[in-house]
Amino acid sequence: MKNKLIGPDAHGIVDYTYTALQVLGPRLFNLKGPARPLCYGFAGSQLLLNILTDYRLGVKRLVPFRVHGDLESPVIPALLLLPWATGALEQRKARIFFFSLFGISLATYLLTDYKANEREK
Repeated sequence: MKNKLIGPDAHGIVDYTYTALQVLGPRLFNLKGPARPLCYGFAGSQLLLNILTDYRLGVKRLVPFRVHGDLESPVIPALLLLPWATGALEQRKARIFFFSLFGISLATYLLTDYKANEREK
């Protein structure tokens, strides 16, 4: 679909903001147990992907933006599956937090034009 609302620049802003939320979330929501390391693990992998993506906000532009989207797609269900498998969703605040991350990720993924950079060249 060519008429997606989010291009590479906006996606980068969303991703870096999202990463900050994942880092701050455990402290802001007082998450305990496995929820904390899961947040930091998701944040670290997202930050690495952001830094390596070929868009204006990328630092070392090695990963094509289309591949960035391909790599993000399995993370979306993992945002619910890993917390469920580790028992992190037993905390009410963790359930709200991870379901929110899931919603943000899914919406961003569905609204992003991952082929935008290919058409510009």
